[in-house]
Amino acid sequence: MSVATPSEVSKQSVEVKFGGEEVGSYTDNNTTYTLYSVPGDLYVVHVDKGDESWLETNGGQGLSEGMLGTFFPQLAEACDFERVLPHDKG
Repeated sequence: MSVATPSEVSKQSVEVKFGGEEVGSYTDNNTTYTLYSVPGDLYVVHVDKGDESWLETNGGQGLSEGMLGTFFPQLAEACDFERVLPHDKG
């Protein structure tokens, strides 16, 4: 069995399609975070870091507003979401 060294590994591009509506975006240190609403009152975040980009989906389940405030606080603020604390019984 042979193992590829890092110099032998090639990058591959994958196109991901999903249905959603763009809510807003936030840019910090050459990284752009774009928020999309998807069915079920959930969200996904597209992260574009120049030569890398990916979709944050919480394992395909989508992110709630509370999760956005926890994991992407600047993006949530830029999109006018109120900060929801996990133990806030409001």
